[in-house]
This record gives sequence, structure tokens and C-alpha cells, in this order.
Amino acid sequence: MLSNKKIVILGGGISGLTVAWRLQELGFQTEVCESNEFVGGLAGTVRPEDGRYCLDFGPHFFITQKQEIVERITDLLADDVVSFERSAQLYVQGRFLDYPLSAKNVLLNFPLSDAIASIITFVWAQLKSAAGYLIRIDSKTVNFGDWATANFGNHLAKIFFRPYTEGFWKIPCENLSPEIIPTSTRLNFMKSLKMMFLKKVSGPAKSLTERELVLPLRYPKRGYGVIAETIANRVLNMGGFIRQNARVVKVELREDGKYLVKVSQDDNEIELNADHVVSTIPIPNLVNMMSPESPLIVRQSADKLGYLSLIVLYVVTTTKDLLDTSYVYYLDRPYHRLAEMDKFCDSLFPAGENMLAVEFSCHRGDEIWNMNEQDLLELALPHLEHDNIILRNEVDKLFVVRAGHAYPIRYLDFRKNLDTFLNYVGEHNNLDVLGRTGEYMYIDSDQCMERALVLADKIAAKLH
Repeated sequence: MLSNKKIVILGGGISGLTVAWRLQELGFQTEVCESNEFVGGLAGTVRPEDGRYCLDFGPHFFITQKQEIVERITDLLADDVVSFERSAQLYVQGRFLDYPLSAKNVLLNFPLSDAIASIITFVWAQLKSAAGYLIRIDSKTVNFGDWATANFGNHLAKIFFRPYTEGFWKIPCENLSPEIIPTSTRLNFMKSLKMMFLKKVSGPAKSLTERELVLPLRYPKRGYGVIAETIANRVLNMGGFIRQNARVVKVELREDGKYLVKVSQDDNEIELNADHVVSTIPIPNLVNMMSPESPLIVRQSADKLGYLSLIVLYVVTTTKDLLDTSYVYYLDRPYHRLAEMDKFCDSLFPAGENMLAVEFSCHRGDEIWNMNEQDLLELALPHLEHDNIILRNEVDKLFVVRAGHAYPIRYLDFRKNLDTFLNYVGEHNNLDVLGRTGEYMYIDSDQCMERALVLADKIAAKLH
């Protein structure tokens, strides 16, 4: 049954597109406003040189346990995907460790003193935990450094958790909440370490690593963004509207409880009437464009909810087998991850070529953020050559993609500030926030889709 109710969605990433898709299925009118020239957000793909190269925002693969999501993805992509087994490594103290960790791997590759110290301090931490001394994740005073030490022992915290966390976030552990690590990753770390000493880990919930080991991994043949692009086509075919290069500048609450959304597109200002608004954009952006103006405490809280930025340098080469695995995480390099893209799919670039994805975390406006492709290569190349991955004369071409709001930064007081924002949103009857960026959550694409489908049904029930 068709409805005359219209929902305007801010942001055309996976979350925004999926909620539009479901609402169109339910008979509503939707309009998506995306500031980029491509859809998908962090799950998008940039295609320079007339599509000869497919550049993701870091390598992704699609994985899910939810049957409805499996059916939707299968329906969307049909045979336009490849399946593969996960292979990854950690580069720690000059050594490559298979990921997930195993006791044998650690004992054989770490210096004996480190291996013994890791085991002893980890077991001691578990004994203290059993005795009731575990620092709880929901403690208001605990920081990430304290939490890592309490849960994994002094030595693992010192040689792994602290350096990796501070290297990735560029922030001292003492200023970060333990929730800086996604729930799935916390489970992954804990279970991986327990699996080093125990043959079986009890409990029904699978960590991210366990999911990746037992569930099929899917990757679209023309880049991860194909998922978002195909959803966008479904929305359009059902009568929805998607604006690209469209920047939302104001969300005005009218006296009747509906909204007037003002959008800047191609130097024109467009006004959209909305019965309901769904925002997937960064929290400070939404708060600062609301009219009437948001309360001062809400604006102050939103400004403290920051995001880490991501840059991916793509190095094009004809050299194959750059890595022994699909991707490698690093603790002591200017980049935090390398991925060899022909191990994902060889149709992402012209025949006979290959691409190395070099990922840098940074803060928008800092030195790394302001580097161009050549500067980034010069930063990475000494380490790439030292590690026998790629030589200067093997580099044929460079591309770069940037995401200014890639990872929510969970400072010690983030929960208080997030609650202030969510309470403010809750005061608006016809406004919802959604997705990784909009809800300030660490979630993967399948989880974004799942939450979007639930929200769409909730909105439909409210508006009917």
C-alpha cells in the first residue's frame, strides 16, 4: 500500500541506503542526500581512470550470520561475488604471527622470555579475575591501559595492546575508554588468548575471528561498493530519489512536527519537506545544523564526539605475491595495515597488474592527512623496502582515498557525551540516527543493514 509520507535520509552509506530500500518496499517515499559523488560511504568504492581501478576504503569482505541479510545480499549480487578463506597476520617485534593467535605460534616466534612472560602474566590476570579483581568494562574511571593490563596481563599489554592502540589512534591509552575496542574484537582478543591455552572456549556467541573462520567470506568482483551501488539502484527503481554531491546545511523542525531539510547541490539550495528524518552523518554535523538551535550542552557534547580519519594509499605494480597473506596488521610502522588486493579479487585493476593497499590512521588536518600521494609513499617506502614487500622501481602508479570520519573515538567521557546527544534526539518524535557514524558505533556492514531494516519497520509502524 503506497503512502504519501516522505522520509529524508542524510547520508548515502550502507545504513542510509538500506533504510531507504526497506521503506520503499513498505510503500513510503524516500530521498537520500549524499555529500560525495559516490554512494556507500566507508563501504563505497572509488573508480578512477574510467573505472579501470576499484579503490575501497580499506579492504572489506561481507560476512553475516543473519539469514535475512544473506538472502538480500544473494538477491542483490547473484554471481557477482567471489568467496575466499580469511588469511591474516600480525607483525609484532619483527615477527609475523598468524592471526588468530595460537600458543604454538607465539611460543615459536616470540623470544622465549616474552613468551613465558606473556603466559605467566596472562594466567595471573585470569586468576585475579576469578578472584573478583577484574576491572569491569563499564567502570566509569577505568581507561584502556588499565583495562588491558587487568584482562591480559602486564606483558601482553606492554608489548601488544598499548603500542597497537596508541599507534592506531594516535592518543595515549590513559585518555581512551576500553570501549575503544569493538565488542566483537574484545571477544575476539579474549577468546583468541584463551584458545592459546584451552582447547575449547565455551559460550554461544562467536567473536569476529570465529565468524570469519566458520562463515563464508564474500567480496564483490568490482569492489565492495557494488553492494551499496546495487541497493541504490533498487531504491531508484522503486521510485526513491538519491541526491549525490548534495550537502545538507540545515534541518529545520516545523511547528507541525515535520521537517524542512535544506540541501546545497551544484551551487543551488534545495528545500525538502520530510515527515521523518533519518541521519547517518557525523554527530557534530547534525547537531550544528539543527533549527531551532540545539541547546549549548548538546552542542558541547557533540563537539567532543570526534572521529579518527583514514587514508588508503593504493600502490599499483606489476609485481605479484607481495604478501604471504591477504593482509597484515602492524604495530611499529607509519601505516597500520597492508593488503594485497589481488588476493581479494583480480578484477579490481587491469590484467597483469596488482595493488597494495597501505592504510594510515590520522586526525583530519594533521600532517599525515595533508600529505599527497607521493608524500605518503615516501613515508611508507623505507619500511616497505626494508620488509622486502615492494621496491621503489616496482611502483607504477599511485591513488589515494580519504575518509574524514572513519572511526568513532571513544574518549574516557564519551558515554556521557553520547547519552546527552541521544537524549536530545529522543526528544524529537520524527528524527532518528542510524549507522556507524550516526550512532557512534563500531559495526560492520551486515550489522548496519540489520539495524537499518529494524529502524525502517519502526518508522513505518509510526507513520502508518
